Amino acid sequence: MRVFNTQTLLAYGKDHAGSEQPFRELAKTLRDANWTSFEDVRKAYPPLRSVKGERVIFNVNGNEYRVVAAMDYTRKGVFIKFVGTHAEYDKIGPETVNQY
Repeated sequence: MRVFNTQTLLAYGKDHAGSEQPFRELAKTLRDANWTSFEDVRKAYPPLRSVKGERVIFNVNGNEYRVVAAMDYTRKGVFIKFVGTHAEYDKIGPETVNQY
C-alpha cells in the first residue's frame, strides 16, 4: 500500500518514549500490505474497527495509542488522519478527524 504521512507515524513514535518500535512496525506493515478490503486488514489486525466504511482504527502498543487511517483499496492508498493516545482519541470524531 502507498502510505501518506508515514513520517508522521515515525515522528510520533520517536516523540513518545517506548513507542518508536510499534509505530515503525505499523508503518512497515502498511507499506508491505496489499489489502483489497476491510476483511484483508482485519486478518492482519483482528481487533480492528471500521468507521464510515473507509476509515480504520489501529491500536498501537497494546492499545496505548490509536491511529485513524482512511483506506482507498482500489488505489492502494492509506491516508493517516489521526495519531494520538487512547485518551486523545476519545475526544475526537474518528469519522471526520483530519489531523494531518
